[in-house]
Amino acid sequence: MRAVVNAKEFSGALDKVSRAVQKSKFLPVLEEVLVCFTNGRCVLTGTNLETWLTTEIPAQGDDFAFVFHRTASVVRACRHFDGELAIELTETGEGLKRQLRLCMSCGDRVGEFHAFYPVEYPEMPETEPEYSFQANAFLLMERINRIKYATLKSASNTNVCSTSIQFKGSRIYCLDGLRAAWSTDEALSVPKPFLVPVTSMEYLKIFGKQDVSMRLDRRYVDITDNTTHLIFRQAEAVPFDLDSAIPPEFCEEVCCCPDEFLAELTYLKELIPAGQKPYACFCGGRLLAQADECRYQTRVQLEGKSRMEIGFNLHHMADALRQFKGEPRVRMKFRTPASPILLEADGRSDCALVLPVRLKTPMVAAA
Repeated sequence: MRAVVNAKEFSGALDKVSRAVQKSKFLPVLEEVLVCFTNGRCVLTGTNLETWLTTEIPAQGDDFAFVFHRTASVVRACRHFDGELAIELTETGEGLKRQLRLCMSCGDRVGEFHAFYPVEYPEMPETEPEYSFQANAFLLMERINRIKYATLKSASNTNVCSTSIQFKGSRIYCLDGLRAAWSTDEALSVPKPFLVPVTSMEYLKIFGKQDVSMRLDRRYVDITDNTTHLIFRQAEAVPFDLDSAIPPEFCEEVCCCPDEFLAELTYLKELIPAGQKPYACFCGGRLLAQADECRYQTRVQLEGKSRMEIGFNLHHMADALRQFKGEPRVRMKFRTPASPILLEADGRSDCALVLPVRLKTPMVAAA
C-alpha cells in the first residue's frame, strides 16, 4: 500500500496534531498519531482521551491506515523532507508475529519505522451540533489568557466550575471560589451557556489568527476551520451566576499604577517566610504585612481616598494586577472590608474580583 503527499503539508499537519498526545504508562498508543488515507485525503489524529485534534491534507494513492510508533522521532524526521513524500506500508509475519513496517521516502532521504495497527487507537467521538457560532481564534485566545489564572488545577475533589472557562452571553469568565476574572465582547455572544476545560481551550492557538466555527452538541465542543478539528467534552455543570458575586454598588474607589502596586507586593512577598500565610493589609495607599511577630510596610501612590482597611492574599491580588500589567492605571473599588474588591481599567472590557481575608488584628491601626 502506497500514498503520496506534499512533505511540507504532511510535516505541518503531523506537528499540529502531535501536540495532543502525551506520555502514558498504560496506553502507549496515546503517545502516537493515527494516519488514515481515504478518498484522496490524508487524515491525521492525535488524542489524550480528553481532547482530540484532527486535520487533513490532499493525498494520492491507496486507502490504508496505521499508527506511528515513536511519533516524536517521525515529527523531527519530517521537518527535513521537502517535495513529494511517499509513504509505503507493508505487513510482515503471520499470526502473533504480524507487524506493520512503514517506509517514508522523499528524494534521497528514506526512513523506515515500525507502526501500530489502527484498531488499537481510541475512537474519536461523533458530534451532532445543536448550536454553532463564529469566533476569531486569536482574539478569543487572548481573552482566555488574561483570565485563566483564576482557575484551579483539575483534581478528583475539585469543583468542575473552578477548573473551567465559562461562557455565557457575551462574557467568558473564570472563578476558583476566592477570585474571579472575566472578559466581555459584545461581538461574540454564545447561543447557550456552557463550560469547557481550560486545558482543552489552550489548543485553540493551533488555529492562529483564523476565524473558526464553534459547534456545540449536548456533550462535546467541536472547534473547526473546516480542515482541522479540535474536539473535547464540555464540563458537566451549570455555569455559575457571576453577577451574584459582584457587589451592586461600591462606597470607595481609588486608582493606582498596576506595575507599581505589583512591585510593592513583590517586596512584601519576599519578606514573608515560607509556610506563613501570605496576607497583607491595604489602607489609604499603605501596604502592610506581618509574620513571626515582624512587620513590613510600604506605600503605593493613589488617586482618590480610601479609609477602609482591606486584607487580602498577596498572590491573589498580584495575579489580578498582572491582568492589567502595562496599563497606566487600574481602578480598585471597595464596598466594605468584607466585600469583594473589583479591579478594572479604562478602555478595557475585562475585570477582576478578589475576595478579601479577615485579619485577626487590624494592621494599620497598630502601625
